[in-house]
Amino acid sequence: MVYGFAARVWKNDKKSLKLPGDYGEWIKKFAYPEKKAAIRTLNGKIFEVKVFNLVGDYFLYNGWLDVVTSLKLPDNSWVVFQYEEALTLFCLFHFYQDISLAPSNYFYYKAVHVKTEPTPWLFVYHSLLNTCPSYPVVIRGGARNRKWFVRMDVLDHELYITTCWSRITKEMSITDDHLLVFEMVDFNTFELSSDDDEVPVTFVVDNHFRLKKKWAQTHGLDRKMDLTIKDDANRTWHVVVGKEFSRGCPRYNVTGMREFVRDKQLVYGSHFQMIYVKSQGMLLYK
Repeated sequence: MVYGFAARVWKNDKKSLKLPGDYGEWIKKFAYPEKKAAIRTLNGKIFEVKVFNLVGDYFLYNGWLDVVTSLKLPDNSWVVFQYEEALTLFCLFHFYQDISLAPSNYFYYKAVHVKTEPTPWLFVYHSLLNTCPSYPVVIRGGARNRKWFVRMDVLDHELYITTCWSRITKEMSITDDHLLVFEMVDFNTFELSSDDDEVPVTFVVDNHFRLKKKWAQTHGLDRKMDLTIKDDANRTWHVVVGKEFSRGCPRYNVTGMREFVRDKQLVYGSHFQMIYVKSQGMLLYK
């Protein structure tokens, strides 16, 4: 069985790499390495690195910088880890700023101009061209494991999603510069996730709980939508993103926060931070 995930190398001189937030769960689910890991690159080199847990977040260090130096990775590049269970090691695929092709069952694309209509979406994934799936193709992902039936077409030797793409961008809150990850489950089914899935957001306890305009538009919270707040004890609160206008300019706020503020005994005027998980439509409070 082969599993995988992607991570971003923001700075190529850092001695550690932060792993996705779900890595702790994957240790239990997929038996990922918890203390030491072996990494094999495409040129056959094998590196030994350590895995450590810092306040719930997992990192690779003590050997990770050797990997970056050997591959000559620049800042702001991406690495994809595929865990080979039989070999108990990670196979590492690396990409630079413009990700277009992954030599595996996973392929990646950076979304641009998603609000342009009509919006066929280009896959620069030439390995699929000779085996283009026939209609319908199922794409799964997001909160409640949504399913979309789409069509794939080859246009000028490039593969596009045509039917249903605009609906996917809306329901998954996909905006410009998101990195999207697809896993081919079978010939007609793909799993979709976004590596820009978790972003921090800061609120002020007042009468409005406003979201910054540019932040809301960047992360797809510029329209009415339901959200769920969840804390460490798995308690939940339901809130709604609202949109209003002031002198013709849009403003975005979260309504229904009073119960949450009361339960957490937050003081008027204070600041608190949550993590917005786009694929789940959830705000995590720790």
